[in-house]
Amino acid sequence: MERTQKKTLTNISKSVTNLMNKAIRKAFPIPDFNSIVTWNNTGTSDLSCPSAMKIYSMNSKKEGFIFPSSKEVAQEIIANFEKDGFIEELIFSQQQTGPLKENPNPQQHGKGKKEKIEIANFFIDINLNKEWVEKTAMDVLKNGVSLDTPHTEKKVLVDFSSPNIAKEMHVGHLRSTILGDTICRILEYLGNDVMRINHVGDWGTQFGMLIAHLEDSCANFLTEKPDISDLESFYKAAKKRFDEEPDFMKRAQLKTVSLQTGDANCKEAWIFICEVSRREFNKIYERLDIKLKEVGESFYDPLCRKLAEDLEKSGLVVLDQGAKVLRMEGFKIPYMIVKTDGGLTYDTTDLAALNYRLNELKRDWVIYTIGSEQELHMKLLFKAGELCGWHKPPQTRLDHMAFGLMLSAEGKKMATRDGNNIKLVNLLNEAKARALKEIKSRAEENKLEVDEEYLERASSNLGYSAVKYFDLKQNRTSQYKFDYSLMLDPRGNTAVYLFYNYVRIISVFKKLEVSEKDIEELIKTKSIIITEKKEKNLLIQLIKLNDIIDELLDDLAINKLTDYVYNVAVKFAEFYEECHISGSEHRDSRILIVELTRRMMKLSFDLLGLKPIEKI
Repeated sequence: MERTQKKTLTNISKSVTNLMNKAIRKAFPIPDFNSIVTWNNTGTSDLSCPSAMKIYSMNSKKEGFIFPSSKEVAQEIIANFEKDGFIEELIFSQQQTGPLKENPNPQQHGKGKKEKIEIANFFIDINLNKEWVEKTAMDVLKNGVSLDTPHTEKKVLVDFSSPNIAKEMHVGHLRSTILGDTICRILEYLGNDVMRINHVGDWGTQFGMLIAHLEDSCANFLTEKPDISDLESFYKAAKKRFDEEPDFMKRAQLKTVSLQTGDANCKEAWIFICEVSRREFNKIYERLDIKLKEVGESFYDPLCRKLAEDLEKSGLVVLDQGAKVLRMEGFKIPYMIVKTDGGLTYDTTDLAALNYRLNELKRDWVIYTIGSEQELHMKLLFKAGELCGWHKPPQTRLDHMAFGLMLSAEGKKMATRDGNNIKLVNLLNEAKARALKEIKSRAEENKLEVDEEYLERASSNLGYSAVKYFDLKQNRTSQYKFDYSLMLDPRGNTAVYLFYNYVRIISVFKKLEVSEKDIEELIKTKSIIITEKKEKNLLIQLIKLNDIIDELLDDLAINKLTDYVYNVAVKFAEFYEECHISGSEHRDSRILIVELTRRMMKLSFDLLGLKPIEKI
């Protein structure tokens, strides 16, 4: 994912929008009007703008407004539009016809009496200049992809994954882990300084319970480390004793105090338990190709007490039924700093972490990938940051990258028969096994020779990529049903379909006996020349990546990138079916189009954390 300094791609829709706004301000006395320009998915034009309809609707009943319909409004805008070099033409098109309405101004429209008129809805369609599309595509081939975007040169921190020590990662951790990693990949590609932080639950009362149980299970644990790789069972056994044995509960509570006051043996036990957990977490992260830095709740513990004292001295903290809280305008619920018993809370830890991230780490932008059920807590946290004077929008940006639950194919919360959460390792094992079955089946069908080494690598790549892509293509705020059969469907919007088209691209070069050296020579000596509509459609889809990334980062909507690469695959398939390469007089140009498609698909895979396979 190398970057270059030359900005080879710009935000096309934003550029057209700026020109559209300029034309509208020349044509109409509405200086604050902002148009909307979107990519046209109907295929009738490249982009489309509905502003003529909106302007007509806003002004049709005003005295002195001389335009009888949105058609004439559209014509006036087009007449005042100063085409830049990348725009070929603007035309108006009737999208739909509204109901018959009474003419509001019969005198102005040349009629002496009231009449019924037909209200038609007219859009302004925009087509991009063919030569500009060709040149932009060649610029990307020659110079690589570099985006002209405001989302650069920022100090970003992304808080994601966040499992609890002594508990195995389950399906509930999947979305946070994948979404967080992907947003990091995109921000890093743009040249931002990104910190990937795993805010693990490694502190609190449960550790006294675990330490007491560890001491009972293995009295010599300081010198003979026991095998507690099955952390889930170890935790459940400790929790059962804590709930059922009063003496054990009391001893566990004392162990918590000992740990928090620095007892050497308790700290050694705590470090051991954390290391066992960390090894198990890292197995998952390695399989998913996730990189992050662990900074657990324990790191902020020394900062929490000082924070509480500082907030109290500042006068921001108030007493509420014996507790010390922050009260914020617009929220009925206070932000808890110190409980009635003098203990600190998760609220305190999160606020201390925010303070550290903004003031010590000097982060401009902090993104929390946490489930939607924490929406109120995150709003309170962000507001508390403002109240304390640390969060100063727009100089600083805080985002809750919320996500919905992952449900079973039946629409229920994913769980085992006994009601426990499904372990993430088991989900990944199943995905890999099903991918292996799919690859073997297709290899037999297509008479491909594959060895065991390839099967191992390919089943991992396909299985894990299929899981990732199926999650990332969802609207992140919505719940979705996890279904292996849909996830591995080669015909739908899946990683399998994308990889199928990527392999097809590679096979094109093999059939044509075109080497990497040949392609580089073509890039230096030849040019892309558009001769068919399918070529232009594919190229426009390829070069609008800047638009997609800007929208994605504005909304933190990863599915915009999955939609982009899926549409690349669809338009490539259409191009491949209609635009012959071998024996064509346009062979060289089409090879360049295929190569650009390969590069943009590979870049998209890298940004999404997907690993394609060579055969399918």
